Amino acid sequence: MKKPISILLSSLICVTGMAQTLESFLSEVERSNAAYIAEKYNVEIAEAQAIAAKVFNDPEFTAEYSDNQDRTLMMGRSVDLGLSYNFNLGNARKARIAVAKEEAEITKALLEDYFRTLRFEAIDAWANAWQTHSILALKKSSSESMVTIAASDSIKAALGEIGKIDALESSIEARAMKGDLIQAEAEYTNALTTLSYLAGGMAVLDIPEDIATPIKEYPIDYLVTLAQDKRADIRAAYLSKSLSQKNLALVKAERAPDLGVNMGYSHNTEVRNEIAPAPMFRGVTVGVSIPLKFSSANKGERVAAEKAVLQAEAAYEAALKQIETEVRIAYSSYRAAVKTYENDSDETLAQARTIMESSKEAYSKGDSSLLDYLLAVQVFNDIAESCISAKADVLSKWAELLAAVGVESI
Repeated sequence: MKKPISILLSSLICVTGMAQTLESFLSEVERSNAAYIAEKYNVEIAEAQAIAAKVFNDPEFTAEYSDNQDRTLMMGRSVDLGLSYNFNLGNARKARIAVAKEEAEITKALLEDYFRTLRFEAIDAWANAWQTHSILALKKSSSESMVTIAASDSIKAALGEIGKIDALESSIEARAMKGDLIQAEAEYTNALTTLSYLAGGMAVLDIPEDIATPIKEYPIDYLVTLAQDKRADIRAAYLSKSLSQKNLALVKAERAPDLGVNMGYSHNTEVRNEIAPAPMFRGVTVGVSIPLKFSSANKGERVAAEKAVLQAEAAYEAALKQIETEVRIAYSSYRAAVKTYENDSDETLAQARTIMESSKEAYSKGDSSLLDYLLAVQVFNDIAESCISAKADVLSKWAELLAAVGVESI
């Protein structure tokens, strides 16, 4: 196994402040990411709705008072009290509870799947920040070296050892490299700002000099099976199948008639009318009501629910295929990134460094031109940036593979 590129570049990387580790950063993302916190409320809402589904139908109380012209005709007064309650013969309450519980489980699975994507995004941003950090150190080293050469050339020009044009050229190149350095600083600052946003506003002042380069191989069929077993979105798709069946059961339950049971009590005062007198009396009534469900002849809602069951089953099968495709693509991309990283030769980078340093020494002695040195710097920087990019890509593609499989580690 080759040495990490960071060892060869360690002299170029400068850390300011306390560096945040990837593990603590991910912990902060899980704890403080604003969007993730907002998504968590969906679970609480779904759980509250599951509790709400347990409510029983409210009974209905009625009260009536009648005055039968008692003052003028003396026909008496009456008070009627009633209590009624509707029972669903299809047990719709139980069906509603089952639907609400299933929806709550789906919401939990979707929250877990949201974090799966968020975690990949966070690690990818971390890899990008490390890449910009390393390139910044590379450009800083080149800029400082060129500034030293320009200062030296300015003194030599004043002493008449070299021409003023040569000193001017080195000064221009120093300013050009300074411009590249300023741009690299801005890109690194932006990368840290992205990390801070993902971590819920936590200040990320710097990151470590090195990043992990997980290089592993797995049987692709094993990863596909693991993903289809572990991914939260496939669990949500499976629960959606169950939910569609429970929704169908709810539709059938709600189509069943409601049995209404009612009880009444009445109190009637004495009728003192001479033509039709009557004593004071009390009455009790008990009754039932059954609606005539002519609406049940319309089977549209039930047919729609049955089709939803078939749709959920098809969506589940499609999700299995999609996950398999995602895992195969992610693993292929990861292995390609590993091969690219391993193909970037440490020996080539070391040789380019030697050429650059030799060219600098030769220019200082006047044995070569500034153009030769600048070319050597450009070659070294290109190779170093390629190595940095390849290493960052390994971590990024590894995170993508973990997200595709639906695990935090394999």
